[in-house]
Amino acid sequence: MLKPLFFIYKLLISLKLAIATLTALAFLTGLGAVVESRYNQEIANKLVYHSLWMGCVWLMLAINLTMVLIDRWPWRRRQGPFVLAHFGILILMLGSVFTKYFGVDGSIRLKEGESHSLISLADMEIKIYSSYDGERFRLIYEEPVDMFFIQPNEEGPYIIQAGGEKFMIKQYFPFALGRDRFKLVSKGGEPAFRFHLSGSSASVVEWMSLDLGKKILSRPFGPAHITLTKDKNYKTKKAEELVLFVEGEKLFYAVDGQTKKPLAVGQDFLTGWMDLRFRLLEFFPKAKREFVFESQSRPSDRTVKALRVEYRGEEVWVGQNSYVRFFKKDKLHVLAYVNKTQFLGFDLKLLDFRMTKYQASEKAKTYESQVRIGDQELLISMNEPLKHKGWIFYQSSFEPDEAGGDPVVSILSVNRDPGRPLKYIGSALIVFGVILLFYSRRLSKRTKV
Repeated sequence: MLKPLFFIYKLLISLKLAIATLTALAFLTGLGAVVESRYNQEIANKLVYHSLWMGCVWLMLAINLTMVLIDRWPWRRRQGPFVLAHFGILILMLGSVFTKYFGVDGSIRLKEGESHSLISLADMEIKIYSSYDGERFRLIYEEPVDMFFIQPNEEGPYIIQAGGEKFMIKQYFPFALGRDRFKLVSKGGEPAFRFHLSGSSASVVEWMSLDLGKKILSRPFGPAHITLTKDKNYKTKKAEELVLFVEGEKLFYAVDGQTKKPLAVGQDFLTGWMDLRFRLLEFFPKAKREFVFESQSRPSDRTVKALRVEYRGEEVWVGQNSYVRFFKKDKLHVLAYVNKTQFLGFDLKLLDFRMTKYQASEKAKTYESQVRIGDQELLISMNEPLKHKGWIFYQSSFEPDEAGGDPVVSILSVNRDPGRPLKYIGSALIVFGVILLFYSRRLSKRTKV
């Protein structure tokens, strides 16, 4: 009985275990860096940094360091550097545990003049509200959910029971782009068509559809206009206008008020404006618009998380930080898929956002936010974070206006790390231990001489 225990004890204090553990830690850290460069930090956290494997490696390293310290007891004076360094590593690891389980990492988006007291976290949650009159809503379901590991599908949907109703999540995309899609219907619906307008200076693929009850829709494309109408007698009033007439199940076109001609799917013609050519790609006399998401292989600034949800046979897509409505005979349900939030405990107001650019360039050089907390006016810049009541605010990024010009939104990263003091203490002990080791060796050499 003692022999196996002695073997385990020798293994736990062995240098071989320490080398194997550090090698595994280096491998997983490198793997995490590769995953983070290919995707993003959130995915790297899920797959590597916060994985069970990484936790086991850190735990084994902690056991090894602790057992080595126990094995050296009682400690002698000359072992001081060794003891300090090992204690420093253990305290540093303990600080990391506090950070993981009690720390907060989030962000906050502010427009000039806006004030917020909530930060957005990376974790997602699903909320479902119910209403009988469409005005007063009652929260009937609220749960955090990580669809990345659940991966719902048609055969194994994620089922939510709320307020006596069943909602099924049948698909999840971690990186998705949303777009409008039209499908042919037999009843209701409005005319819709998809076209390709191309030339030496432009290439546009778009859908156009009449809204319910409207007879005319006109949209500009550069100096030209494309108009869709049900009015057979519509007369153009603009120069460089292409008009498409819907007459029953057929489509006709006229350029710049000329004679109407039939138009079939796949047909193309020169518009007469520069070298622009129009091609009809699809036409639905009766179409229903729906918003769908398409999966992307990698994240980008435009991608979001998205879910496909079914309720009573109706399927709809819901994107990150948005909601969908489901109508029942006597009730309205609203399902929201949103980032979790946390209160700061105070209001943060953006007074002014300033950005400077590189000379002769549109690239941002520096940017900073002038904010107000209570009666204090404070500055957050790229190199000067703001510390307030345990929170640290970093100037992370900004969002330009729709035309890609001046910034309209300041994005701040928000962090609260209760493990930071332990990390500082652990790091200091490691450094102090290394310094003592260096000088103790030099002192011992002088003594021998």
